[in-house]
Amino acid sequence: MSELHGIKVAIDIFDIKCRDLINNRYPYIYRSGSQELFSEWFEKGIPFDIQHFGANDHPDAVIEGVGFELKSLKSNGSIQFNSTIPCGRFRRKDQEGECYYAIARYKMDRDFGNLQEFCLCYGDYFNFDHTFAHSHQNTQEIGFGDYGDGVVRHRKMYSFPSPIRTVPGISLILNIDNAQELNPNLVLENSIIRTERGTQNQHVFYVYRHKLLYK
Repeated sequence: MSELHGIKVAIDIFDIKCRDLINNRYPYIYRSGSQELFSEWFEKGIPFDIQHFGANDHPDAVIEGVGFELKSLKSNGSIQFNSTIPCGRFRRKDQEGECYYAIARYKMDRDFGNLQEFCLCYGDYFNFDHTFAHSHQNTQEIGFGDYGDGVVRHRKMYSFPSPIRTVPGISLILNIDNAQELNPNLVLENSIIRTERGTQNQHVFYVYRHKLLYK
């Protein structure tokens, strides 16, 4: 699937979720006892087939060939990625496509966490080198222990700052500056420049709001 196809699907989903937030601005996305409700809220009302992999696989959902990884946080600090380097494309066995990250911050109200902020972000905001990102491999040591029958598994955990730290509220972050041509409900608010380590090359990302929620 092309990059433009991924952008169109992401915009459609962002539009659907913003309309949901008009009807219920602070939906429950978390329940005490570590019960995750964010995926239910995110997938509700999406009129496309949704494909799921295993519980620990990346991404959480593939919609119209586009990957979506879901992360809900109690703060706007760092996001943990288990065994996967986040980037703008996913690869799983014989399937590959564009990848976006749906990130929500919630605030606890007694036993429930209410969504406060929501960002749908193109994966290249985290890392643009897809080849490097896909080179990740977990490793293991065999022959461990006094009798040599133990195994040590090395599962890498990656941590990156949440874009909500930079862009609070309800937002869509893309790598194009003309998304309004694809959906007139989008409002281009500003841009974010990400600078490569070492080369100092710059990558520009654009922050969009939805007209129905824009103040």
